[in-house]
Amino acid sequence: MQSSTKKLISIVINTLTSLRIFFVLMVFGAHCYVIDSSFDAHFFKEGFVGVSFFFVLSGFIIAYNYQEKLLEKTTTRRTFWVARLARIYPLHLLTLLIAACIGGYVQYSGTADWIKHFIASTFLLQPFFPSADYFFSFNSPSWSLGCEQLFYFCFPLVIPFLNKMRHLFITLFICLLFMLAGMYLTGEEQIKAYWYVNPITRLPDFFVGVLLYQFYRSLRNKLISYSTGTLLETGTVALFLLFFLCAVDIPKVYRYSCYYWLPVSLIILIFSLQKGGISRLLSNRFLIIGGEISYSFYLIHLFIILTYTKMAALYQWQLPWTVSVPIIFCITIILSLLSYYYFEKPANKWVKRIFTKKTIINQPHGIINKNTTN
Repeated sequence: MQSSTKKLISIVINTLTSLRIFFVLMVFGAHCYVIDSSFDAHFFKEGFVGVSFFFVLSGFIIAYNYQEKLLEKTTTRRTFWVARLARIYPLHLLTLLIAACIGGYVQYSGTADWIKHFIASTFLLQPFFPSADYFFSFNSPSWSLGCEQLFYFCFPLVIPFLNKMRHLFITLFICLLFMLAGMYLTGEEQIKAYWYVNPITRLPDFFVGVLLYQFYRSLRNKLISYSTGTLLETGTVALFLLFFLCAVDIPKVYRYSCYYWLPVSLIILIFSLQKGGISRLLSNRFLIIGGEISYSFYLIHLFIILTYTKMAALYQWQLPWTVSVPIIFCITIILSLLSYYYFEKPANKWVKRIFTKKTIINQPHGIINKNTTN
Protein backbone atom coordinates (compact mmCIF):
# COMPACT_ATOMS: atom_id res chain seq x y z
CA MET A 1 0.00 0.00 0.00
CA GLN A 2 2.83 2.37 0.86
CA SER A 3 4.52 1.88 -2.50
CA SER A 4 1.27 2.50 -4.40
CA THR A 5 0.76 5.72 -2.45
CA LYS A 6 4.23 6.90 -3.38
CA LYS A 7 3.53 6.01 -7.00
CA LEU A 8 0.28 7.97 -6.96
CA ILE A 9 2.00 11.04 -5.53
CA SER A 10 4.71 10.81 -8.20
CA ILE A 11 2.14 10.52 -10.98
CA VAL A 12 0.15 13.48 -9.70
CA ILE A 13 3.24 15.68 -9.68
CA ASN A 14 4.32 14.43 -13.10
CA THR A 15 0.92 15.13 -14.62
CA LEU A 16 0.83 18.70 -13.39
CA THR A 17 4.46 19.15 -14.36
CA SER A 18 3.69 18.09 -17.93
CA LEU A 19 0.85 20.59 -18.18
CA ARG A 20 3.31 23.41 -17.58
CA ILE A 21 4.96 23.03 -20.98
CA PHE A 22 1.64 23.56 -22.77
CA PHE A 23 0.85 26.74 -20.90
CA VAL A 24 4.34 28.19 -21.22
CA LEU A 25 4.01 27.61 -24.97
CA MET A 26 0.86 29.73 -24.86
CA VAL A 27 2.91 32.55 -23.35
CA PHE A 28 5.55 32.00 -26.03
CA GLY A 29 2.90 32.27 -28.75
CA ALA A 30 1.53 35.46 -27.21
CA HIS A 31 4.95 37.10 -27.58
CA CYS A 32 5.53 36.02 -31.18
CA TYR A 33 3.50 38.96 -32.48
CA VAL A 34 6.81 40.88 -32.70
CA ILE A 35 7.95 38.38 -35.35
CA ASP A 36 4.88 38.29 -37.55
CA SER A 37 1.45 39.92 -37.58
CA SER A 38 -0.16 36.47 -37.88
CA PHE A 39 0.35 36.17 -34.11
CA ASP A 40 -1.86 39.21 -33.51
CA ALA A 41 -4.83 36.84 -33.75
CA HIS A 42 -6.87 36.19 -30.60
CA PHE A 43 -5.80 32.53 -30.53
CA PHE A 44 -2.19 33.56 -29.87
CA LYS A 45 -2.55 36.84 -27.98
CA GLU A 46 -4.85 35.19 -25.43
CA GLY A 47 -1.84 33.14 -24.40
CA PHE A 48 -1.42 35.33 -21.32
CA VAL A 49 -3.84 32.87 -19.68
CA GLY A 50 -0.70 30.78 -19.19
CA VAL A 51 0.33 33.16 -16.41
CA SER A 52 -3.02 32.70 -14.66
CA PHE A 53 -2.55 28.95 -14.90
CA PHE A 54 0.88 29.18 -13.26
CA PHE A 55 -0.45 31.35 -10.41
CA VAL A 56 -3.28 28.92 -9.63
CA LEU A 57 -1.00 25.91 -10.05
CA SER A 58 1.50 27.52 -7.69
CA GLY A 59 -1.15 27.77 -4.98
CA PHE A 60 -2.11 24.13 -5.44
CA ILE A 61 1.46 22.79 -5.45
CA ILE A 62 2.57 24.91 -2.50
CA ALA A 63 -0.41 23.75 -0.43
CA TYR A 64 0.16 20.16 -1.59
CA ASN A 65 3.79 20.20 -0.49
CA TYR A 66 3.76 22.46 2.56
CA GLN A 67 0.32 22.93 4.13
CA GLU A 68 0.45 19.94 6.48
CA LYS A 69 4.17 20.42 7.16
CA LEU A 70 3.66 24.01 8.26
CA LEU A 71 0.52 23.31 10.28
CA GLU A 72 2.11 20.32 12.02
CA LYS A 73 5.37 22.28 12.44
CA THR A 74 7.45 19.56 10.80
CA THR A 75 8.97 22.36 8.74
CA THR A 76 9.54 26.00 9.56
CA ARG A 77 8.61 29.22 7.80
CA ARG A 78 12.28 29.89 7.27
CA THR A 79 12.73 26.51 5.59
CA PHE A 80 9.81 27.27 3.31
CA TRP A 81 11.00 30.76 2.39
CA VAL A 82 14.56 29.61 1.71
CA ALA A 83 13.29 26.80 -0.53
CA ARG A 84 11.12 29.20 -2.53
CA LEU A 85 13.82 31.86 -2.88
CA ALA A 86 16.26 29.17 -4.02
CA ARG A 87 13.71 28.21 -6.65
CA ILE A 88 13.13 31.60 -8.26
CA TYR A 89 16.08 33.91 -7.55
CA PRO A 90 19.18 32.33 -9.14
CA LEU A 91 17.78 32.20 -12.68
CA HIS A 92 16.01 35.51 -12.20
CA LEU A 93 19.28 37.23 -11.26
CA LEU A 94 21.14 35.61 -14.16
CA THR A 95 18.54 36.74 -16.72
CA LEU A 96 18.41 40.18 -15.13
CA LEU A 97 22.17 40.59 -15.54
CA ILE A 98 21.96 39.40 -19.14
CA ALA A 99 19.22 41.95 -19.81
CA ALA A 100 21.25 44.70 -18.14
CA CYS A 101 24.30 43.83 -20.25
CA ILE A 102 22.36 43.62 -23.51
CA GLY A 103 20.55 46.88 -22.86
CA GLY A 104 17.49 48.20 -24.65
CA TYR A 105 15.01 46.46 -22.34
CA VAL A 106 14.39 49.38 -20.01
CA GLN A 107 13.13 52.93 -20.46
CA TYR A 108 14.88 55.39 -18.20
CA SER A 109 16.01 59.00 -17.98
CA GLY A 110 19.52 59.19 -16.59
CA THR A 111 21.75 56.94 -14.52
CA ALA A 112 19.83 57.44 -11.27
CA ASP A 113 16.58 56.36 -12.92
CA TRP A 114 18.29 53.28 -14.41
CA ILE A 115 19.56 52.32 -10.95
CA LYS A 116 16.05 52.64 -9.51
CA HIS A 117 14.68 50.36 -12.22
CA PHE A 118 17.49 47.88 -11.65
CA ILE A 119 17.01 47.76 -7.87
CA ALA A 120 13.26 47.31 -8.26
CA SER A 121 13.81 44.43 -10.70
CA THR A 122 16.55 42.86 -8.58
CA PHE A 123 14.25 42.47 -5.58
CA LEU A 124 11.20 41.70 -7.77
CA LEU A 125 9.38 44.84 -6.69
CA GLN A 126 8.77 46.10 -10.24
CA PRO A 127 5.15 44.87 -10.54
CA PHE A 128 4.17 47.05 -7.58
CA PHE A 129 4.87 50.15 -9.68
CA PRO A 130 1.84 50.95 -11.90
CA SER A 131 3.95 51.92 -14.88
CA ALA A 132 4.97 49.74 -17.82
CA ASP A 133 8.50 51.15 -17.87
CA TYR A 134 8.89 49.59 -14.40
CA PHE A 135 6.90 46.34 -14.41
CA PHE A 136 8.15 45.34 -17.88
CA SER A 137 11.71 46.61 -17.43
CA PHE A 138 14.78 44.47 -18.20
CA ASN A 139 13.53 40.87 -18.59
CA SER A 140 9.82 41.65 -18.75
CA PRO A 141 8.45 38.13 -17.92
CA SER A 142 10.06 38.45 -14.47
CA TRP A 143 7.17 40.66 -13.31
CA SER A 144 5.26 37.48 -12.50
CA LEU A 145 8.05 36.41 -10.12
CA GLY A 146 7.26 39.51 -8.07
CA CYS A 147 3.75 38.13 -7.68
CA GLU A 148 5.07 34.69 -6.76
CA GLN A 149 7.35 36.25 -4.17
CA LEU A 150 4.36 37.85 -2.45
CA PHE A 151 2.46 34.55 -2.60
CA TYR A 152 5.35 32.74 -0.93
CA PHE A 153 5.66 35.38 1.76
CA CYS A 154 1.96 35.27 2.61
CA PHE A 155 1.32 31.53 2.51
CA PRO A 156 2.88 30.40 5.82
CA LEU A 157 1.46 33.46 7.58
CA VAL A 158 -2.17 32.99 6.55
CA ILE A 159 -2.51 29.22 6.12
CA PRO A 160 -3.20 28.66 9.86
CA PHE A 161 -6.35 30.78 9.36
CA LEU A 162 -7.28 29.64 5.84
CA ASN A 163 -6.64 25.89 5.93
CA LYS A 164 -10.35 25.04 6.01
CA MET A 165 -12.30 24.88 2.77
CA ARG A 166 -15.15 26.98 4.16
CA HIS A 167 -12.86 29.80 5.35
CA LEU A 168 -11.02 29.89 2.03
CA PHE A 169 -14.22 29.84 -0.01
CA ILE A 170 -15.77 32.72 1.93
CA THR A 171 -12.56 34.76 1.73
CA LEU A 172 -12.25 34.23 -2.02
CA PHE A 173 -15.92 35.05 -2.58
CA ILE A 174 -15.52 38.37 -0.77
CA CYS A 175 -12.33 39.07 -2.74
CA LEU A 176 -14.16 38.31 -5.97
CA LEU A 177 -16.90 40.84 -5.19
CA PHE A 178 -14.33 43.56 -4.51
CA MET A 179 -12.37 42.56 -7.62
CA LEU A 180 -15.39 42.74 -9.90
CA ALA A 181 -16.30 46.17 -8.54
CA GLY A 182 -12.71 47.39 -8.89
CA MET A 183 -12.36 46.00 -12.40
CA TYR A 184 -15.58 47.67 -13.49
CA LEU A 185 -14.40 51.05 -12.19
CA THR A 186 -10.83 50.86 -13.60
CA GLY A 187 -10.06 52.82 -16.74
CA GLU A 188 -8.90 50.95 -19.84
CA GLU A 189 -5.40 52.43 -19.70
CA GLN A 190 -4.87 51.24 -16.12
CA ILE A 191 -6.19 47.67 -16.18
CA LYS A 192 -2.83 46.05 -16.96
CA ALA A 193 -1.05 47.88 -14.14
CA TYR A 194 -3.70 47.17 -11.50
CA TRP A 195 -5.27 43.86 -12.55
CA TYR A 196 -2.68 41.97 -14.57
CA VAL A 197 0.75 42.57 -13.04
CA ASN A 198 -0.07 43.86 -9.54
CA PRO A 199 0.89 41.19 -6.97
CA ILE A 200 -1.84 42.19 -4.51
CA THR A 201 -4.67 41.84 -7.00
CA ARG A 202 -3.20 38.54 -8.27
CA LEU A 203 -3.05 37.09 -4.76
CA PRO A 204 -6.57 35.58 -5.09
CA ASP A 205 -5.35 33.53 -8.09
CA PHE A 206 -2.85 31.84 -5.80
CA PHE A 207 -5.43 31.13 -3.10
CA VAL A 208 -7.79 29.66 -5.68
CA GLY A 209 -5.05 27.05 -6.07
CA VAL A 210 -4.85 26.59 -2.31
CA LEU A 211 -8.63 26.06 -2.26
CA LEU A 212 -8.24 23.51 -5.05
CA TYR A 213 -5.94 21.51 -2.83
CA GLN A 214 -8.70 21.27 -0.22
CA PHE A 215 -11.00 19.81 -2.90
CA TYR A 216 -8.22 17.48 -3.99
CA ARG A 217 -7.81 16.11 -0.46
CA SER A 218 -11.48 15.13 -0.38
CA LEU A 219 -11.45 13.58 -3.87
CA ARG A 220 -8.07 11.85 -4.19
CA ASN A 221 -9.23 8.56 -2.63
CA LYS A 222 -12.52 8.40 -4.54
CA LEU A 223 -12.94 5.42 -6.83
CA ILE A 224 -13.14 6.79 -10.37
CA SER A 225 -13.04 4.41 -13.31
CA TYR A 226 -10.66 4.87 -16.23
CA SER A 227 -13.54 5.64 -18.62
CA THR A 228 -15.08 8.16 -16.21
CA GLY A 229 -11.68 9.75 -15.65
CA THR A 230 -11.12 10.03 -19.39
CA LEU A 231 -14.55 11.59 -19.84
CA LEU A 232 -13.86 14.11 -17.05
CA GLU A 233 -10.48 15.02 -18.53
CA THR A 234 -11.87 15.42 -22.04
CA GLY A 235 -14.76 17.52 -20.76
CA THR A 236 -12.39 19.72 -18.76
CA VAL A 237 -10.18 20.36 -21.79
CA ALA A 238 -13.27 21.12 -23.88
CA LEU A 239 -14.53 23.59 -21.26
CA PHE A 240 -11.18 25.35 -21.15
CA LEU A 241 -11.11 25.65 -24.95
CA LEU A 242 -14.66 27.01 -24.90
CA PHE A 243 -13.69 29.72 -22.40
CA PHE A 244 -10.52 30.42 -24.35
CA LEU A 245 -12.20 30.80 -27.75
CA CYS A 246 -15.15 32.80 -26.39
CA ALA A 247 -12.92 35.18 -24.46
CA VAL A 248 -12.76 37.58 -27.40
CA ASP A 249 -16.21 38.88 -26.36
CA ILE A 250 -15.21 39.35 -22.70
CA PRO A 251 -13.57 42.62 -21.51
CA LYS A 252 -9.84 42.04 -21.05
CA VAL A 253 -9.87 43.28 -17.45
CA TYR A 254 -11.84 40.15 -16.41
CA ARG A 255 -9.82 37.83 -18.65
CA TYR A 256 -6.62 38.89 -16.90
CA SER A 257 -7.68 36.98 -13.81
CA CYS A 258 -11.06 35.77 -12.53
CA TYR A 259 -12.59 34.85 -15.92
CA TYR A 260 -10.27 31.85 -16.17
CA TRP A 261 -10.52 30.67 -12.57
CA LEU A 262 -13.12 27.99 -13.33
CA PRO A 263 -11.60 26.30 -16.41
CA VAL A 264 -8.01 26.52 -15.11
CA SER A 265 -9.06 25.17 -11.71
CA LEU A 266 -10.87 22.23 -13.26
CA ILE A 267 -7.85 21.47 -15.45
CA ILE A 268 -5.59 21.32 -12.39
CA LEU A 269 -8.04 19.46 -10.16
CA ILE A 270 -9.14 16.81 -12.64
CA PHE A 271 -5.65 16.08 -13.91
CA SER A 272 -4.25 15.95 -10.39
CA LEU A 273 -6.56 12.97 -9.76
CA GLN A 274 -4.78 11.09 -12.58
CA LYS A 275 -7.68 8.82 -13.52
CA GLY A 276 -8.02 9.02 -17.31
CA GLY A 277 -6.33 8.42 -20.62
CA ILE A 278 -5.10 11.98 -21.16
CA SER A 279 -3.28 11.81 -17.83
CA ARG A 280 -1.49 8.70 -19.03
CA LEU A 281 -0.32 10.64 -22.08
CA LEU A 282 0.88 13.44 -19.81
CA SER A 283 3.06 10.94 -17.93
CA ASN A 284 5.30 10.73 -21.00
CA ARG A 285 8.90 11.36 -19.95
CA PHE A 286 9.53 13.95 -22.66
CA LEU A 287 6.51 16.00 -21.58
CA ILE A 288 7.66 15.80 -17.97
CA ILE A 289 11.09 17.13 -18.98
CA GLY A 290 9.32 19.88 -20.91
CA GLY A 291 7.47 20.83 -17.75
CA GLU A 292 10.65 20.75 -15.70
CA ILE A 293 12.39 23.21 -18.01
CA SER A 294 9.33 25.46 -18.32
CA TYR A 295 10.66 27.99 -15.78
CA SER A 296 13.88 28.40 -17.74
CA PHE A 297 11.89 28.53 -20.97
CA TYR A 298 9.62 31.22 -19.54
CA LEU A 299 12.46 33.47 -18.42
CA ILE A 300 14.65 33.22 -21.52
CA HIS A 301 12.22 32.88 -24.42
CA LEU A 302 11.71 36.63 -24.87
CA PHE A 303 15.48 37.17 -25.10
CA ILE A 304 15.60 34.81 -28.07
CA ILE A 305 12.56 36.35 -29.77
CA LEU A 306 13.80 39.93 -29.41
CA THR A 307 17.35 39.02 -30.39
CA TYR A 308 16.04 37.40 -33.55
CA THR A 309 13.92 40.45 -34.46
CA LYS A 310 16.94 42.74 -34.03
CA MET A 311 19.17 40.51 -36.15
CA ALA A 312 16.46 40.09 -38.78
CA ALA A 313 16.16 43.86 -39.07
CA LEU A 314 19.92 44.36 -39.10
CA TYR A 315 20.70 41.71 -41.72
CA GLN A 316 17.37 42.07 -43.55
CA TRP A 317 16.36 38.45 -43.14
CA GLN A 318 13.13 37.59 -44.93
CA LEU A 319 12.31 34.25 -43.31
CA PRO A 320 8.60 33.35 -43.09
CA TRP A 321 7.35 32.81 -39.55
CA THR A 322 6.75 29.13 -40.36
CA VAL A 323 10.55 28.85 -40.47
CA SER A 324 11.71 31.47 -37.96
CA VAL A 325 9.37 30.56 -35.10
CA PRO A 326 10.28 26.82 -35.10
CA ILE A 327 13.97 27.80 -35.16
CA ILE A 328 13.48 30.19 -32.23
CA PHE A 329 11.51 27.53 -30.39
CA CYS A 330 14.23 24.90 -30.85
CA ILE A 331 16.96 27.31 -29.72
CA THR A 332 14.91 28.21 -26.65
CA ILE A 333 14.34 24.55 -25.80
CA ILE A 334 18.07 23.78 -26.08
CA LEU A 335 19.04 26.76 -23.93
CA SER A 336 16.32 25.88 -21.41
CA LEU A 337 17.65 22.33 -21.09
CA LEU A 338 21.17 23.64 -20.53
CA SER A 339 19.89 26.24 -18.06
CA TYR A 340 17.84 23.72 -16.09
CA TYR A 341 20.45 20.99 -15.75
CA TYR A 342 23.62 23.07 -15.53
CA PHE A 343 22.48 26.23 -13.75
CA GLU A 344 18.98 26.11 -12.27
CA LYS A 345 19.27 22.80 -10.39
CA PRO A 346 22.85 23.31 -9.13
CA ALA A 347 22.09 26.91 -8.10
CA ASN A 348 18.98 25.78 -6.24
CA LYS A 349 21.03 23.31 -4.19
CA TRP A 350 23.81 25.87 -3.65
CA VAL A 351 21.45 28.56 -2.31
CA LYS A 352 19.83 26.08 0.06
CA ARG A 353 23.24 25.00 1.31
CA ILE A 354 24.36 28.59 1.80
CA PHE A 355 21.28 29.42 3.86
CA THR A 356 21.31 26.17 5.81
CA LYS A 357 21.43 26.86 9.48
CA LYS A 358 21.88 24.28 12.17
CA THR A 359 19.83 24.90 15.26
CA ILE A 360 20.41 23.32 18.60
CA ILE A 361 17.26 21.79 20.00
CA ASN A 362 17.30 20.82 23.63
CA GLN A 363 15.54 17.51 24.19
CA PRO A 364 14.90 15.60 27.44
CA HIS A 365 17.41 12.94 26.39
CA GLY A 366 20.10 15.15 24.97
CA ILE A 367 20.87 17.69 22.25
CA ILE A 368 19.83 17.21 18.63
CA ASN A 369 21.30 19.10 15.69
CA LYS A 370 18.49 19.80 13.28
CA ASN A 371 18.95 21.10 9.76
CA THR A 372 16.37 23.84 9.24
CA THR A 373 16.36 23.79 5.45
CA ASN A 374 15.38 20.92 3.22
